[in-house]
Amino acid sequence: MKSRIITAAILSVCVTSSVEAQRSHIGIQAGPTVSTMTGDYITSTSGLELGFSFLATLDREFGEHWGIEAGVGWYQKGGEKLELADEGGDRYGYSTSYLEVPLKVRYKFRFSNFSLAPYSGVAIGLGLGCKFKPSEQFEFDDVCDEGTPGGNLQSAEVGIPIGLTWSIEFPGGSRFTIADVSYHLGLTNVFSVAKNAGQTARNSVWVYQFGFALPLYDESHD
Repeated sequence: MKSRIITAAILSVCVTSSVEAQRSHIGIQAGPTVSTMTGDYITSTSGLELGFSFLATLDREFGEHWGIEAGVGWYQKGGEKLELADEGGDRYGYSTSYLEVPLKVRYKFRFSNFSLAPYSGVAIGLGLGCKFKPSEQFEFDDVCDEGTPGGNLQSAEVGIPIGLTWSIEFPGGSRFTIADVSYHLGLTNVFSVAKNAGQTARNSVWVYQFGFALPLYDESHD
């Protein structure tokens, strides 16, 4: 509840603050993901899964510092589950993919022709697929279902992205490149078996993206 109130307050400040320099951009970002899974259903967090991400964004700046950004993206996530760790049990690997819609609020620090913008927000994900492998010796060739450890991939995920964007503005400020580093903390269960058992299995993902953005609207030049 507190996070909702804080987010609503920040959005209110963005909308009602100075509007003499409002700008909008459309952008594309892409890059690798490094993910694992955490929770009491996952007894080992040592295994990492490498993946890829793609994100299309639409942002709106209010004044010199505040801004909001919405997007639609595709993210590969995953990790490992170690069963009966104290007895040298089996290690299972998972590779998952999500369609994700993030909404972020950021504050931009400007330095000459570049800027740094920390941000946070909320992301709603739709599970698109899950591949399972029974051990490190096998490839991802089985689809997650009720017959595999963990069960089905849950259809929806809610997470919190926290990150920092580095922007370089080209001469004239017509467009800028982006280097974006963020950590995505999953708040909901990944697997049906964990949810039904009252346990937790959540995504924990680092995302590294690079891309570009082009201006759509700049009220400060009207």
